[in-house]
Amino acid sequence: MSRNIISKSTISALDAGQTPKEDPYVSKIIKLIPADIISVYLAVFNIVKSNNLNPDGNTTLQWIVFGLVLIITPFYLKKVAQINTTKQIILCTVSFVIWVFSMGGPLDGVSIGGFTAQFLGAILLPIYTLFIPLLYTPTESK
Repeated sequence: MSRNIISKSTISALDAGQTPKEDPYVSKIIKLIPADIISVYLAVFNIVKSNNLNPDGNTTLQWIVFGLVLIITPFYLKKVAQINTTKQIILCTVSFVIWVFSMGGPLDGVSIGGFTAQFLGAILLPIYTLFIPLLYTPTESK
């Protein structure tokens, strides 16, 4: 299964000999959430957070890890996952950011409007996940 979302416009652009079906809703959800990137981030984040030698909770290192993975994400999606639409790469990157903050991430314990960033991210995550496939209409490559 390719990570590119297949739309009606993509199907019409292909040769008659290779006509895949348009991706259903659930397939779009899977393709818009970069689970491999989130998994790597979560593994490294937990290693950094478990280091008890630094009394401030390694906040600076947590931000560095988040920043590095965020910078790597679009390049990984383009080169390794072979996603060829800019819109999908951007939405996957936004998904990564929302997932990070819903797990706590480097903003763990930071309060925004009386709520923690993790709480707000946890509320935003299912709403984003539910609606993004409905709103996603792929454009042609690049």
